[in-house]
Amino acid sequence: MRGFVAACAALLAAGCGMTGRATAVDVDPRAWTQAAELAVENDDTLSLRDIALFVRCNVRFVEDSLTLRIATLTPDSLRCEETLRLGPAPGRLPSAVRGEILAPYRLRVRLPRSGSYRWQVVPTRPVAGIEAVGIRIEPSN
Repeated sequence: MRGFVAACAALLAAGCGMTGRATAVDVDPRAWTQAAELAVENDDTLSLRDIALFVRCNVRFVEDSLTLRIATLTPDSLRCEETLRLGPAPGRLPSAVRGEILAPYRLRVRLPRSGSYRWQVVPTRPVAGIEAVGIRIEPSN
């Protein structure tokens, strides 16, 4: 019993020590065409972070690359829009979920405002086989 309690305490402590964040939203896997909005609340205006974008794809995703339009909206209403090209998807797997494509988006950035940062992500053309899109924010090394 003591071992079980110690293991639970260790898991809780490890979870509390995580400093990164990730958020994802589901998109239409038949034909993703609409913007997906990702939001992250920021309360640390000093730390440098690495931001990566990821998509989860299934066997219907047959493209060799994926170009996304990303609009960043800051808490003080500034807006920046740009494109990001994601490289090849991982090899085919027998499971329903084929894999995840992860692409660095910004390295060693500081989010200077407290509040909600939002990213609107949309493909430049309809694409099948994408199940979800997300953003991962981790402390820079």
